[in-house]
Amino acid sequence: MKLVYGWHARVLSAFGVLVFASIAALARGEETSIDEASKAIIEGIYILQEWHRNGEILRPPLVDARFVLLNGRFMFISDDRTKEPNRKTVAGYGAYLLEPGKFSYRYEGFSVVTQPADGTSVSEKLPWEGLRMFSANTENNEVRFRAMNGPQEYWFNASGLSYSDGTQLRVFQRITGK
Repeated sequence: MKLVYGWHARVLSAFGVLVFASIAALARGEETSIDEASKAIIEGIYILQEWHRNGEILRPPLVDARFVLLNGRFMFISDDRTKEPNRKTVAGYGAYLLEPGKFSYRYEGFSVVTQPADGTSVSEKLPWEGLRMFSANTENNEVRFRAMNGPQEYWFNASGLSYSDGTQLRVFQRITGK
C-alpha cells in the first residue's frame, strides 16, 4: 500500500509542477481576443461532484477530479477507483482560446496511468492532435460550448460546470473564481 501512496504522491507533485510551469508560461504568452463576460463565467477551479457513467452516478472518493481554467491555460486530473485494483489516473494540461462565438483547446501534455495487478502502465499519448473546436453560446449568465465535430459539450454557470462526451457526464462545483 505504501508503494501505491508514494506513486500517487509523485503524480500529484508532478501535476503541481505542470501547474506552475503553465502559469509561468502565461507571463510569456500573447493576449488574444477574449469575450470578457464569458471569460468571467468559465475561469476558475472546479472539483468533481458526480460522474454519470453506464447508468450509475459515481461520487468521490470512488472517482475524483479537478479542472482548472485560467488565463488561456487549463489543467485536468482525474482518479478512477471504480475498477480496483485497476486504478486509473489521468492528468493533462494545455491551452484554450475563447473568442466571441468560439472556444477551442488543445492538450500539450497528457498522461494515463493504469495500475493493474501485474504492474503499473503509463501512456503519454495525446487524446487528439491540434485544436478541438466548439461553438460558444452565452445566455442567462451561462456559457455553453458545443463541439463542432463531435458530441462533446461544456455548460458553465456561476456555481460550476458540466461536461458530456456523449456517453458520460461529469458535474463539477466551482470552488473559486478567477
